[in-house]
Amino acid sequence: IAARISDCCRAMSVQAHFDNEKATASLSTMDHVEIYLSLWRGTAPIYDKDCIVVEAQRRRGSVVNYYGYCRKILDAASGKFDSEKYAKTDGVKRGRRDLAGSPYLTRKITPAEDAGSVMDKALVALNIAAGLIRKDRLDAQRLGMESLCLLTDPSRAGMETAKIAARVVLLDTAQEELVNGDEVIFDESAELRIREVIISIVLGDSDDDSGYDSDDSEEKEHKDLLFNLALVVMANALAVYETPAAATSRLRRNSVVDSFLKDAQEMSSNNILSSLLGVLGQAQDNPHDSFRSAQCLGSLFQGSDEARRKARDLNAKQIVLTALDVGQRTHVKLANASQRVLRVLAVEDEEDEDEDENEEHN
Repeated sequence: IAARISDCCRAMSVQAHFDNEKATASLSTMDHVEIYLSLWRGTAPIYDKDCIVVEAQRRRGSVVNYYGYCRKILDAASGKFDSEKYAKTDGVKRGRRDLAGSPYLTRKITPAEDAGSVMDKALVALNIAAGLIRKDRLDAQRLGMESLCLLTDPSRAGMETAKIAARVVLLDTAQEELVNGDEVIFDESAELRIREVIISIVLGDSDDDSGYDSDDSEEKEHKDLLFNLALVVMANALAVYETPAAATSRLRRNSVVDSFLKDAQEMSSNNILSSLLGVLGQAQDNPHDSFRSAQCLGSLFQGSDEARRKARDLNAKQIVLTALDVGQRTHVKLANASQRVLRVLAVEDEEDEDEDENEEHN
């Protein structure tokens, strides 16, 4: 039973800490649901002989999502869970719902909703989110970051809104172009400072670090949560420029990535590639953050020749291989994201080999 539950957690990319002596497990999902599992030996006359009772308790997180995970875990305990079938029915195929059971966007933008209307609505939502993440209250900061996660996700907010939000996150502007002929377009999104907040959280340069008490468990949990959400926002924004529906040319995507990396370097003394690889290197302890980091690295390496060249100096391949090993054993999504990073880095190795061959011929 324990082995089947463990395989189920791996397939659903749920982090699990098992206690073999007490026959318990503490589970943590990517959408911040915490579950406590206990295995009990049933006794007569209530239970059959040699019956094992699996008890699940929700410690925190969405009740709806909790029941979604519980159904799969209990199916696994009884031998009814098929990890391969589960993987094939992920996402849109599962009745327009994701792994946690949350619905995807089903409404399509009508012709009557022109680009100006979508832009106006997106800017209103981004202004609200920007105001929340700059507040001092912990609940407001979390709500603002969760709003950004939704706004940068095409399956939740729609592609047009996600493209606008992605530009704000990566380029600090909602406009595709700031110059129309000889006329300079007024950019009201320039004051949102969303990109600045996201980068400061990911790189650990938040303004509130000076007042942060490392012994305060509540503050530490809040900071860890904001860090995870910031990685989600960055990964979503970068992924938007790789989506076929975004109709983004490779040249445009690479320009966006290079600009983002350059601006991030100017905003902080810390290197964003090095920081993300550091997070990926902690896959054993925090596979959820490592998965998001791998998503970001895959997009950055894919979109920047300079980033791929720096990867070798940062020992990226060895770090990714270690994360891949952890993912294959415990976290499917981390394994898939790590494999993608390795494929992107392999392209750089092939290009280097071709350059060496050309130099030898010359």
